[in-house]
Amino acid sequence: MPATLIDDAGDVAGVAEAVAESPLAAFDLEFLAQDRLVPTLCVVQVSWLPKHVRLDVAAASIVAEKPHTALVDPLVVDVRPLLTALAAHPCVVAHAPRQDLGLIATRFGLAIPQIADTQVMAAFAGMGDQIGFAPLANELLGLSLGKELQWTDWAQRPLSDAQLAYAESDVLHLPALYALLREKLGRRLAWSLAESTQVAADAVAASQVTPETAWRQVNARGMDTAGVAALIQLAEWRHRIAIALDRPLGQVLNEKLLVDLARNRPKDNSGVRALKGLSSIAKSRADEITTAIAGARIDDVPPRIASKGAPSIRAQRWSEILLAIVQLVAEKSGVAARLLATRSDAEEFARAIDEGGIAAGESLPALSTWRREVLGETWLAWLSGRVVLAGDATTPSGVRLVELSDRPT
Repeated sequence: MPATLIDDAGDVAGVAEAVAESPLAAFDLEFLAQDRLVPTLCVVQVSWLPKHVRLDVAAASIVAEKPHTALVDPLVVDVRPLLTALAAHPCVVAHAPRQDLGLIATRFGLAIPQIADTQVMAAFAGMGDQIGFAPLANELLGLSLGKELQWTDWAQRPLSDAQLAYAESDVLHLPALYALLREKLGRRLAWSLAESTQVAADAVAASQVTPETAWRQVNARGMDTAGVAALIQLAEWRHRIAIALDRPLGQVLNEKLLVDLARNRPKDNSGVRALKGLSSIAKSRADEITTAIAGARIDDVPPRIASKGAPSIRAQRWSEILLAIVQLVAEKSGVAARLLATRSDAEEFARAIDEGGIAAGESLPALSTWRREVLGETWLAWLSGRVVLAGDATTPSGVRLVELSDRPT
């Protein structure tokens, strides 16, 4: 029997109550994001395990349980009661939910902190970085799911049986995937849940960006103080225009051009319009962009940003070697390199140690999260001279770490 779309407030309340009483709930959203700053929410899908199910049992027992599912129409009925139940739930499962969580935070002011992201869990299980839902379900559950309807028009009504079946499949298998991945991860489960919680926190933080703080979301690496001052004004202008037009930030002014404008700071409209790739929105408002640049004040740049010059030569050298170590640790542990540390993480760590000594790195992710055990201790060992990075043509990466006591005399 095909799934149906719930559009009655009483039915939504019943689903919310059932979700609240379940040991595990899962969700997904379908929305329209094209040409919108804030996507339009079109379908809320949830699944939940029966009350009697225990999570501290073998994965096979949970896989054998058929979860309940429901599809709710947010274009017709208020879905806040259901989302509130998810926000308060102790175990919520979703796959790559960053956009979903951001939309929930923006539209409803709700956070879902107790999230288990099956994409993150799969990455910690060595199943590839950023694996899609269908490939993951097909591999672990022996299914043959496709993504043919991923970009369908979810705002149309009525939705077809194929659309409803597709939407239901996105949550139907999440409890089983969670159980299998949890069993695979063992002690790494805590790492994956910590990272999932960070995904949720980042999504909420992104939803709270204002025109005044928008510049903090832009990569200003290597920019001088005058450039950052211009960036502050330009990012604020872009954000206000995006809100007024309800258009994505990139359609107003993409990040590359935003940074180019802040670095070069053209003096007149013709200089702005000369930029290759400038959107029609930005071109038509070249005078506003010029005014924003002219209004930049160095005094508006926070002191810690203004005082930050280029990193020292040794910090730059360190960061490159720290990145090489990230790749080695990723190969050895099976944890995706992106989850261990980014280039920005390595550069920040190298700079902190260079300017403040080893103690200065204690508050950074490599030493203050699960990463310390996996990566941070190795970074410290190399920086303190206890291990060296040696060339090795027999390894996939061409290098290996060698403890000093292991070196030939």
